[in-house]
Amino acid sequence: MNSFLYRATTGLLVALFFSVTSFAQPSPNGEPEVLISAESTDFMSPVWSPDGTKIAFTSSRQQGLWIATANGGDIQQITDQSAGYGFSWSSDSQSILTRVSEYQNKRRKLAVKIFHTNGSEPTQVTEFRDDMPTLPKWANYDQQVVLISNNDIESFDSGKEVSTRQKASTTKPFYVLKSNQIAKGMVPSNSTEDISPFDDAQYLNLEVSPDGRKLAFEIYGGNLYVMNIDGSNLMDLGRANRAKWSPDSQYLVAMVAEDDGHDYTKSDLYALSIDGEQRINLTASTDIIAMNPDWSPQGDRIAFDSPNDGNIYIMNISN
Repeated sequence: MNSFLYRATTGLLVALFFSVTSFAQPSPNGEPEVLISAESTDFMSPVWSPDGTKIAFTSSRQQGLWIATANGGDIQQITDQSAGYGFSWSSDSQSILTRVSEYQNKRRKLAVKIFHTNGSEPTQVTEFRDDMPTLPKWANYDQQVVLISNNDIESFDSGKEVSTRQKASTTKPFYVLKSNQIAKGMVPSNSTEDISPFDDAQYLNLEVSPDGRKLAFEIYGGNLYVMNIDGSNLMDLGRANRAKWSPDSQYLVAMVAEDDGHDYTKSDLYALSIDGEQRINLTASTDIIAMNPDWSPQGDRIAFDSPNDGNIYIMNISN
């Protein structure tokens, strides 16, 4: 074969291989299995640690936080406070950042705390205050915690140990919901840039892709969307909620639920390709009301909860 033709053909085959494998269709490998259960507690909202060795979760009404190993063992409650709404792992899988609430003199107060998996005392990031409409975010390689307050950014030292390279870097952006905006933020300048694709929309459940190139978000009363981090290439993925990214940043897993006005009557998990071409029902073969999914960092499992029985389930995934 002509050497030029050989190189061209080989290059095309390699390109096709990576194109196909990066969008290889995920499918369930067997039926979902119970990972974590308790007779007296309804668990919900499982979230994998970045290293895939642990899973964190809360209970109904976001009361308390627990961690367990990836196989559901060694369950530990790390707080009994109301701390389970919108919590997030640190990149070293050693800490969990969250907003907590408690009642003081019959008034609800809120604060930001970091809970540690090694059993050490939690880090109190802010004092308790009357109002905290947004969730805290890790920023700048976990060196800071940022909080939107009255449309301004507050930043706090997290106390986390980071590498010398990360400590020297102050240019890694973060992405937050700010009033009715999706905003790109920077520290230490505490500045933001509006990258919202729609005017006067209420945005929900903003998630950054693992490769840092895409944002997924919902519109209140509307659909799930994906766009580039600069606001370009907007893609409507249809009706779906509480999406989480696959580790290769090519798919989202999200729930599509139905209710009767009081209770959920049905909820399936779908794998949605970011090009809008694939919408795969992962739980079509089960009657479980599957909600709040999270894709494992290894890509081979999805954890989710079910309000019917209060269990955390695991579903094996094949690509």
